[in-house]
Amino acid sequence: MSDATTEVPETEAPELHENGGGEAAGPTAASDERLAYRGVFARLLVRPEIGAVIAALAIWAFFWSVSDVFGLTSGTAQILDVASTLGIMAVAVSLLMIGGEFDLSSGAATGAFGILTLLLVRDFTGDMGGYGLSLWVALPVSLAIALGLGWVNGTMVDRTGLPSFIVTLGSFFIIRGAKLGFSKLIVDQIQVGKMDDLALNAADRGGDKGYGFFQPIFAAEWQRSAHVWEGRDVLYTVGCLVGLGLIGLAVFELRFARKEHMNPTGLIAFAAGVAGLVAGVLYLHNTDGVSDNTVGAVIIGLSILITGFGLALWRYKPLADRGAITWSGAWITEFGLGVGALVLALIAAVSFDKNNSDTMFLLVTEQGLRAILFVGLGAIGVVLLLMAANGVGRNSQSMRSLILLITAAVTAGFAFFIRSQSTAVKFRSEVFTVMLVIAAVIATWAVVTAVFGERREPDTPADHLGERLALAGGLLIVLGVTSRLLFFTQADVDAGTPSAVFSVRTLWFILFAAVCSWVLAKTAFGSWTFAVGGNKEASRQIGVPAARTKTQLFMVVSFAAWLVGTLLAFRLNTIQASTGNGLEFEYIIAAVVGGTALTGGYGSTFGAAIGAIIMAMSVQGIPASRWNSDWRFVFLGGILLVAVIANNFIRAKAEATR
Repeated sequence: MSDATTEVPETEAPELHENGGGEAAGPTAASDERLAYRGVFARLLVRPEIGAVIAALAIWAFFWSVSDVFGLTSGTAQILDVASTLGIMAVAVSLLMIGGEFDLSSGAATGAFGILTLLLVRDFTGDMGGYGLSLWVALPVSLAIALGLGWVNGTMVDRTGLPSFIVTLGSFFIIRGAKLGFSKLIVDQIQVGKMDDLALNAADRGGDKGYGFFQPIFAAEWQRSAHVWEGRDVLYTVGCLVGLGLIGLAVFELRFARKEHMNPTGLIAFAAGVAGLVAGVLYLHNTDGVSDNTVGAVIIGLSILITGFGLALWRYKPLADRGAITWSGAWITEFGLGVGALVLALIAAVSFDKNNSDTMFLLVTEQGLRAILFVGLGAIGVVLLLMAANGVGRNSQSMRSLILLITAAVTAGFAFFIRSQSTAVKFRSEVFTVMLVIAAVIATWAVVTAVFGERREPDTPADHLGERLALAGGLLIVLGVTSRLLFFTQADVDAGTPSAVFSVRTLWFILFAAVCSWVLAKTAFGSWTFAVGGNKEASRQIGVPAARTKTQLFMVVSFAAWLVGTLLAFRLNTIQASTGNGLEFEYIIAAVVGGTALTGGYGSTFGAAIGAIIMAMSVQGIPASRWNSDWRFVFLGGILLVAVIANNFIRAKAEATR
């Protein structure tokens, strides 16, 4: 679904999407290519955050493969903790950037509001005396001041006509100086702390000033080892598998054309495939040996094929014209480059010594370079083959299916090659199984699309069902993964599995990102945000309160800065006067990596949250891989450039398929 939508009757105009995309609706689709119906993958690829999601999966897989501790639950907890405060600000900054503005004071403001809250509640002696306010008073006062800062920034941008870059740069230096000046004036040092002193000697000061109430809200922690639940793995397995199954059903509903009369034979095949999937999963669960996972993976792969074909036979129309098999067209270039990349990947794998850990240059060893070239070129080759399949599919479904089958065979071949070359269990077992399953999914899609026709026009009931299935599947996966992260089993206790601590900051991050994403996608304010970011004057002429909207966006950023400052005040023993300075650039990087355009009018708050997680993974992944952390900023700069190029490339390719 798009971030902002204006509903227009189907017979009058197409559905408009304010995030820069447009999805056709209505019977006129065939007469105007701008109104042409787009399939589920074309709609997905024009989403602003799709590049960030792909990058997050790739970076996680990379660090997981080169580190022994990165994939552990304790590492995940650290990643989420780092991403929490960064992500809250990145989401707010992304919202403002979509509205066409920047706030360079956002980083300094986080430390300022944390210091402000501490100065309001602590009993200090100095030139200005002490405040000693209750948190019940201090938090609303600091929040009001934060919102006032946002209002001042927004009003000055509107009234003076100056670029927000200049106005907020001035705010940055004012806030930076105020933090240092007031800290030294009141406490005679450049650090202020600490909040938990309020809980000490409460009787001497007439109570803890609200600390006991607010501490769980802003600083609670969940100790994983303290929560043992034997049903965790059942919920995790069932939630993930059923969730993935529902998402698969959603893709079929959104992709293929329904037929009027269902075929019961297909339903029987579908049920048999589901039974096979259950049997394959149980087989893998009950056999821990590496030598046994081939059988389980094959059972699951064949069951996926039977399930997909049975579902299509049961519910969807057969394809009328499959097209001819011909090796000509513009797609042949992508196919050739893909094959070339795959060949180079194999050459790299056999040319370098997999056991040589000597450094060749910078931080790269020979075995590391071998892995990077093999995985990188292999992934590029597969992507190019998929792009070729997509390109040829517009003219010949037979050729598309053939290229998809080739891609599936290549993926399976690489899985067996990795298994033969690796000694680590996680590659010989987990990676091998996952790659075979992916190959089975691609092969299933090749067979189904060769026999059954995709939709060429909207189908509202199918769209609604598909969206609900996808939402339910996503929620089940989140529920399953969450249960795995939060709970121990007795087997974990007996094995001495390291514990993990999850902070309430992560929950604040998730809630803030969810609320902002909902506001952007489902409310008039979200539509106004896209409108003023795209063209402020044009939006004003059609009745959008442009000035008020932009001022409110600045206030959202200030609110986020207050929230992060408060979380820091409860988390850190002391807050330095320099806290937050310079982090505004990291917020912007996270937003841009998440698909938000620097020019305004296009972006995603969900993507910004994913961008923050990507940056947090680099923070944790680099030391986990035993690399020098000084190279972190090189990695972040590379991520930024690659993300922008990839987002533009994916968007251009998706738009070209309309």
